[in-house]
Amino acid sequence: MPTDTHPAAAPRLGADRAELEEFLLAYRPTGVPDEAWTSVHGEATRLVLDAGELTRLRVEKDIQVLGAVAAHLLDRGRLLTLDELLSETTLLSYDATLTASRKTRENKRGILRRLQSVHHGVPWRQARRSDGERVASLISHNLVPHLHRVELAARDLLSLPAARRGDVDQTGATDFLEALDRARAARVAGRKTTSPEASTWRRARAFAREHGMDMTVPVLRALVTHELLTAETPVATAIGRHGLTRRDLDLALTSAAELPKLPGEDVRALLRGI
Repeated sequence: MPTDTHPAAAPRLGADRAELEEFLLAYRPTGVPDEAWTSVHGEATRLVLDAGELTRLRVEKDIQVLGAVAAHLLDRGRLLTLDELLSETTLLSYDATLTASRKTRENKRGILRRLQSVHHGVPWRQARRSDGERVASLISHNLVPHLHRVELAARDLLSLPAARRGDVDQTGATDFLEALDRARAARVAGRKTTSPEASTWRRARAFAREHGMDMTVPVLRALVTHELLTAETPVATAIGRHGLTRRDLDLALTSAAELPKLPGEDVRALLRGI
């Protein structure tokens, strides 16, 4: 089965969409009669142009692989359409004939799966996030002072003399501090926080909400992690001592995002744990 291809004049580096489209429309794969290729080359061109970044290397490789699959179809007496060319049956059949190196086979599979996904209108990969979007989705270190404010309110309430408490219910404050202490102990020990009883957690959340803080389990875990990340212990030491994961370290990006473009000596000293 012939699988090599012969393009028209290859597009130059940095070619624009019009030049790449001209190249694709002029392209003729070896082993595929012109009349057969003409039936799909318009659709194939539009697909390749829409299937990724417009670079010479990418469009050349995409159209070459499509041409090789087209030759494979015709070699087996099958009808040549874009739907048939990118059908699951065709891709599996073509894959079984590949004799190139493992890396080359994997590259061709990846190209065909991407083209198949785009052809069927399925996003091949999630769109890239804009600058700062990922950091904005993380639980910020700026919430730590709010946690400390609610903690102080709870401790102040529990420290009031009996004569001054009146009819104030202290249960919520007690449950809040229990949940916080439990989360901190688990964080320091490098293990997952064990959830308190549902009724205890509800009262703890209600107390936090009364003091202007929406406290969920993920928020509490993230904030006690922020406490470790902003402690004087160097992060390298904290990783080993407290079992910080890569996801835990990601939270530090919310602090890094607020650094000046060129951090000063005070920031560099802090990062070194000085």
